[in-house]
Amino acid sequence: MTKAEVKKHNGTPAIFIDGKVYPPMTATIRTNCRDHMKIDRDYYRRLGESGIKLYFLICDTEWLKPGALAQFREEAEILLEEVPDAYIILRIGLHPPVSWCESNPDELVRHSDGSLYPNHLYTESFEADYPAMYSLCSDKWRQDAGKALMETYDAIEALPYADRIVGYFLAAGNTSEWYYHDADRSDGSYPGFSPAFRREFTRYLTAKYGSDSALNEAWRTTGETLDNPTIPPQNERDYFWKVENRIFNPGRLYSTSPKPAMPKLNCHVGAYLDVDKSLRTLDFLHAWHLGTANSVVHFASLIKQRSKYKLTGAFYGSHNHGGFSGIACGVQRILDSGVVDFLAAPGDYRNRQVGGFCGHREVVDAFTLRNCMYIMEEDTRTHAENTYYNNFVEMYDMDDTINVMKRDFGRNLCEDMNAWWFDQHIGGGRYKYEEIYSLISHQQKIAARSYELDRLKRNEVAFIFDEETPHCVSTLAHRESVEDFRDFEISRIGLSGDRYYHDDLANPDMPDYKLYVFVDCHVLTADERDAIHAKLSKNRATAVWMCASGLIDPEATKRLDPAHVSELTGIPMRLEDTYISPKFKFVKDGHPAFAALDTHEIYGFSYRPMLSVVSATFSNRYYYLCPVVVPEESPGVTVAARFCETGWPSVAVKDNDSFTSVFVSTRSCRADFFREAARYAGCHIFCDSDDVIYASRNFVTIHASSSGEKKLRFPSICSPYEVYEERKYAENTDSITFTMYRGETKTFAIFE
Repeated sequence: MTKAEVKKHNGTPAIFIDGKVYPPMTATIRTNCRDHMKIDRDYYRRLGESGIKLYFLICDTEWLKPGALAQFREEAEILLEEVPDAYIILRIGLHPPVSWCESNPDELVRHSDGSLYPNHLYTESFEADYPAMYSLCSDKWRQDAGKALMETYDAIEALPYADRIVGYFLAAGNTSEWYYHDADRSDGSYPGFSPAFRREFTRYLTAKYGSDSALNEAWRTTGETLDNPTIPPQNERDYFWKVENRIFNPGRLYSTSPKPAMPKLNCHVGAYLDVDKSLRTLDFLHAWHLGTANSVVHFASLIKQRSKYKLTGAFYGSHNHGGFSGIACGVQRILDSGVVDFLAAPGDYRNRQVGGFCGHREVVDAFTLRNCMYIMEEDTRTHAENTYYNNFVEMYDMDDTINVMKRDFGRNLCEDMNAWWFDQHIGGGRYKYEEIYSLISHQQKIAARSYELDRLKRNEVAFIFDEETPHCVSTLAHRESVEDFRDFEISRIGLSGDRYYHDDLANPDMPDYKLYVFVDCHVLTADERDAIHAKLSKNRATAVWMCASGLIDPEATKRLDPAHVSELTGIPMRLEDTYISPKFKFVKDGHPAFAALDTHEIYGFSYRPMLSVVSATFSNRYYYLCPVVVPEESPGVTVAARFCETGWPSVAVKDNDSFTSVFVSTRSCRADFFREAARYAGCHIFCDSDDVIYASRNFVTIHASSSGEKKLRFPSICSPYEVYEERKYAENTDSITFTMYRGETKTFAIFE
């Protein structure tokens, strides 16, 4: 039997098949168009000749789609005829048939008004109208889909080429990505009332609290039981959207009108869940997400019970908002299970155009700590899209395509991620060009060379995220905290940083860093604050705390309290129960860390054009802070910036006994702010020009966001070698200067 596994290779995890390592890239071609196949033999042959040896083939169970295995065999046999040394991972759909949903109404998503709302399920290979979405934590679905999965497994193992099948990529939920479609409805009803979820909720609460008395003490209620806990009513989760909606839509307003009052709803403090009134909402949402994660673990366990040498993975883990549709908040449960080898997701769909970058959604270095991998679905659009979509992606010719594919591959190379090229055109077409075959061939050789080197990351910045915070802040607020930063700023700072959950700071295997940026860590217990302090103190690091880091301690007597932020940062804080613009300016003679920043420039959110590759969206999102955590002007605290609207401190710096705190009251900020914070912390900056930078100890990729002269600085003396031009730019130097046009990509090897 073929032995496929993920294990460390030169420092970080990699895919091994029968002892041979397989670096990126891999491929997925959409050939299965609902009821027929369209397969291009030559396309597979040319991809194989270009060095692609691992393929994800889309497949469904016979339970869902009779004839699905015959379709899989047709594609697999053609692939193996054209690429005899190829290996296959099944992208296996676990969706139930419509008839199952009709027969099992208790296993479907039920809303607060008792209704089952029709759902249109869409995947790459199947599409149908369902009476409602099936619950992703249904025990009966787990049982029946598990039986179908094992029947598929047995059928695959009976094939004469079974040794070429090395893994199962588990697909469920809408678009096979483990999320609920249209869970929040405009009529005000909301899900969570199916018997399937109620059982999952009871299991979660029983594991956490253990008794009815402990549950009531935590929820500050009477009469609650683990067997029949109250589902939080809609008005306890108004913070998800109503706060911003009322601020942005105050009714008729004139320039002479008074500022509208802060919205007052039920269980919220501005854009935050009032956990002092409704901890049960936090528990409810966490159980909702963990139910989905538990299903991923369930199906992966079935595969691993048959063979520990089959790879298992799923579309899961995009770190985004924590509402009912989100897929953010059960990642650590999956990574810690020991039965899942990789998780996957496409990149964000904004800012992918020429001159931008494709932000990846997963907290990837948390995977590395657990010997798991993140595999990026690289559905990189090219000039081959139709003219309607070309205007979204702004890729009009082969030059644009080549440079964007170089950029996206450069991210994977420098940030040590695996990925597959995903051609969603039926039968292929997105990458079916001589120039692209040549590019892929070149990149496969670069990737193979990179795997011969020391792959241990030695970055100096860590970006820290939290799985509970998405449940406690509004959808818009979390998007601004995480997605705007991740999509528009993080890759323009001029360096590469690693990404972890705050829980990882207590892991002795997590490396130490000079700078830690706490992106959305608003929910921290006292023990978690202590673990963070211990990590920061190891090498007198600098911490940048964004917005309301540590504001909520779910174990404290007063759970939402600026005192928690004060304790975390060392800077006295107050909470202003109002809303204000996030715009601020740095002050003259403020703090030396930010002396290079223009005191006349406005900071506080991303000013980048927000262009989507899948819809006609082109705007700058503007938001309000509500409420506002404000640093107090006190001894030892240096005010570096002030809000334009109120004059309150917005950025404050304090040198604590064992680490330096930089507190920023806003949810996001521009790349140059983080660049100066990194410089102050002693980090190496590769580039100052706001271009897209991906860097490691072995390679640097630059994608030009503007035309003109560029300068790259290297952390040590090297002879930078451009891997596509196959020439050195200099000998034994610590910097190079050269000219680029907007959208051009260069990748330099800097190892000796």
